[in-house]
Amino acid sequence: MNRRVKDGPPTRSEQDIIDVMLWLDRRAGEEVSYAEIASGVGIPVSSRLRAAVRGARRAVEVDGHRLEQFMRSSDPLRRGAWVARFHRCGHGDEFGARDALLACRRSVASLAEMKRATAFEATNPHSIDAQAFGQMAQTADGAMRLISGVEGLGTKVMKNQRTMNVMAARIADLEAQVSEMTTDPSAASA
Repeated sequence: MNRRVKDGPPTRSEQDIIDVMLWLDRRAGEEVSYAEIASGVGIPVSSRLRAAVRGARRAVEVDGHRLEQFMRSSDPLRRGAWVARFHRCGHGDEFGARDALLACRRSVASLAEMKRATAFEATNPHSIDAQAFGQMAQTADGAMRLISGVEGLGTKVMKNQRTMNVMAARIADLEAQVSEMTTDPSAASA
């Protein structure tokens, strides 16, 4: 049995997860890379750090927080670096939708692979249970349709958000022009 005493000190992997969680909490909403996490918590970029980040992702989700998947940065100064962001419960932003859509796409890809494998096994004359594999293939197909519909809604939301951002930028420009006209007397006489 690999059980440790409840009141004992945390194991090295548990301490790594704790360190990553505490470090991420101080940088909520910021883009962070594996290299930045490694330098912040003192764990080299290795499978040990990746395991700690995965464990931290599971741990923060228990409290309703979110550690996004690593994806290319949207910051032009980072030039496509692989980054993730930690968000406290209720403090996400429009970029969190990218993470949600990425999760949808990944799940559809996994379900597609499941459907291919189970459909093949359902038609295999030497299958251990062709009928059960056929039902699994149908279930995977239904789940893919459902998730694909959700992904379509997500794309619509992203399009609406982009439109709102463009409109907000236009309003800000107009407000700036109006304030320049009211503060600059030479512009009013022109």
